[in-house]
Amino acid sequence: MEGAAAGADPVRPVRRAATVAALAVLTAAAPVHPADAARRRHDIHVTHTRLILDGAHVVARIRWFRDDLERALGRPVGEVAASRAALAAYLTSHFRVRADGVILVCRIEDDAADVDPGGEAVWWAIIQCDAASDVRTLGLTNTLLFERFRDQQNLVTVIKAPEDQRRALYFQSGDPREQVVSF
Repeated sequence: MEGAAAGADPVRPVRRAATVAALAVLTAAAPVHPADAARRRHDIHVTHTRLILDGAHVVARIRWFRDDLERALGRPVGEVAASRAALAAYLTSHFRVRADGVILVCRIEDDAADVDPGGEAVWWAIIQCDAASDVRTLGLTNTLLFERFRDQQNLVTVIKAPEDQRRALYFQSGDPREQVVSF
């Protein structure tokens, strides 16, 4: 009570605690066990890719619903060599990157399981493709899961570093055309 005697506002700590508690409740995701997430069903078929151009390097993080990816691969996906090989082969045939007209060879740098905020089981992969020089024009063909779902949508955010210039690309099943952005 010394603070109150010294003229401190006794309500301020209560307000601050209430604000911190409210923010914690609003921003905390409910913990979801991966087994529970695997039992959920989603009504949408979508992938999301965040692709960064940094000089001659193209780095992308692709996220899928795990069950959709497993249907496309015809096998369970996991952090084992056979799964990564199947994923790499699938990406090679469905995610093509061109830099200034040259098709790039991409490699998986990392991949793992995750759970989205809605509790759905997802799988993500980080891929890297290297060009011979700084990329000025990027061509992308993204037909991930088109062979499985008529309503498949693939969203791509392209970010040019370090300028932070952004472009959004939208790919939908039935329209496998390459899309091109220039910086």
